[in-house]
Amino acid sequence: MTDNSMTSSGRKAAYEETVRRFRGAVLFTHDFSVIEDVLTPDFVDHFAPPWDPPGREGVAHRFGQAADALTTRKVEVLTSVCEGDILAQAILLHFEHTGEFMGLPPTGRSFTIGGSNTFRFRDGRIAEHWGVFDVAKIPDLLAAEPGSNQGGWSSMWEAEPR
Repeated sequence: MTDNSMTSSGRKAAYEETVRRFRGAVLFTHDFSVIEDVLTPDFVDHFAPPWDPPGREGVAHRFGQAADALTTRKVEVLTSVCEGDILAQAILLHFEHTGEFMGLPPTGRSFTIGGSNTFRFRDGRIAEHWGVFDVAKIPDLLAAEPGSNQGGWSSMWEAEPR
């Protein structure tokens, strides 16, 4: 079944399931083989840093590095909107700092980062991704005194005491 032959609610449910499968595999079980199943061969990540390899290889590289430093505890989808071949989600990611990250040794601290993901689909697979997350703020959150909520953006960021 092609994307265009589905109802809008069926398309949204299918896209959400693809994203859920991707996140579950790369964030929780670190099964990077799912990348080839859910991302198109010509996948473009508009959120990728310039030093990462392009496409699917870059996704595996980036999530592999993050898995060494951050243990994902929970992903909360706050809202999910589908229009045509686009799925946009506002999310909260809950992590524990379990390995060296951005030069910081593991602290064991938990933190939450808010942001958004937008995906463009083609034939049931993710063809493009855009993300908005202030990852540069993570070192400040990990260095903050527990409960201080240092760093502003309190609606999006919260340092959680352990």
